[in-house]
Amino acid sequence: MHIQLLTEKIPVGISQCALGDPVRYDGGHKLSKVCTQLLSQCLELQPFCPEVAIGLGVPRPPIRLVASDRLRAVGRDDPGIDVTEALEGYADRLVPKAAQLRGFILMQKSPSCGVRTVPHYKADGSMPLAHGAGLFAARLREHFPHLPIEEVGRLNASDIRENFLTRVFAYDAWYRYVDPDPRPARVIEFYTAYKYLLLAHSQPLTRDLGRLLADAGQCEPQQFACEVRGRIMEILAHTASREDRTNALMHSQGHLNEFLNKEERAELTQLIADFQRGLKPLSAVLTMLRHYLPRSPNPFIHSQVLLAAEPAELGLCDFR
Repeated sequence: MHIQLLTEKIPVGISQCALGDPVRYDGGHKLSKVCTQLLSQCLELQPFCPEVAIGLGVPRPPIRLVASDRLRAVGRDDPGIDVTEALEGYADRLVPKAAQLRGFILMQKSPSCGVRTVPHYKADGSMPLAHGAGLFAARLREHFPHLPIEEVGRLNASDIRENFLTRVFAYDAWYRYVDPDPRPARVIEFYTAYKYLLLAHSQPLTRDLGRLLADAGQCEPQQFACEVRGRIMEILAHTASREDRTNALMHSQGHLNEFLNKEERAELTQLIADFQRGLKPLSAVLTMLRHYLPRSPNPFIHSQVLLAAEPAELGLCDFR
């Protein structure tokens, strides 16, 4: 698998209010500068507002989620308002368009868009029973279980932002490289390119995936490809720990050592050790590995996405 830097922005859906549009129930917005000024450098942000799309006005009576016979979206002040089927139907109609997206950024706490922080109230509305997803977000997840989805507010944290970008880039790469030709050989080649990046996110789950790939010939190709894609997205959803990243960096160094002199090997080893102790940033190690990469003729190490200078490094930027 040949790694190519992207020349076009990746299409990602986003709650419209996060772009600064006044579409919230109170006529306001929730502008996210992280999204509009940072992530927009590599993502083509396509706005969606489910509540406006189903015909609710701006401003409009606020809704909330109530657990009765099932989870329903009803008016906070007027329980006679029920937009449950409308919100879910909008998500269903959106499937063809959403299939072209490589991620979704949704507004936290919204009864339609929230991913994990939406209060689910008792039937009498007295108090929350639990917190979970909004109706639109939940339906979207049903249609696209592997799609990278994150809440706007959480993207202010650089580690969460980097993780989301990593998943979006991987999801996009899958559809560009594997989806048109999902033969097992193609799937395995994709996995091979992502192997060290996957190890940086979870060594046990990556080893489990390796065992699945060893039995590739026993599975129907389309089903096999779907299973591997799901496993890859599950692994990347785990936060990459410093220890797992160190392990992946040391594996990468192992492919280069024979092409380095004694002083260069010692310098790289010390840099990785400093990263492990939190004394040096990941970018410093990756820069040095990339510097030495041309010396190796091994196509395996050249294919590793872990070492590719992709825009995921935006996730490491401080943003104010």
